[in-house]
Amino acid sequence: MVIREATDADFESIWPIFHEVAVAGDTYAYDPHTSKEEAFRQWMTLPNRTFIAVEGDQVLGTYYLKTNHPG
Repeated sequence: MVIREATDADFESIWPIFHEVAVAGDTYAYDPHTSKEEAFRQWMTLPNRTFIAVEGDQVLGTYYLKTNHPG
């Protein structure tokens, strides 16, 4: 397994993970109806850095780093 910084192109593999977690509604406070475009903004644009865990060609997981409290 390799952990590396995600690129915009990786979002196609991140989206199913994000969507599954958001729709479940029992772990994170994401709207279950979050669109793919909004999820990209929240996961790839707003954070300082986004990472993925990859094994072969499969993305196993993802996380991001961001400021907890601005200012």
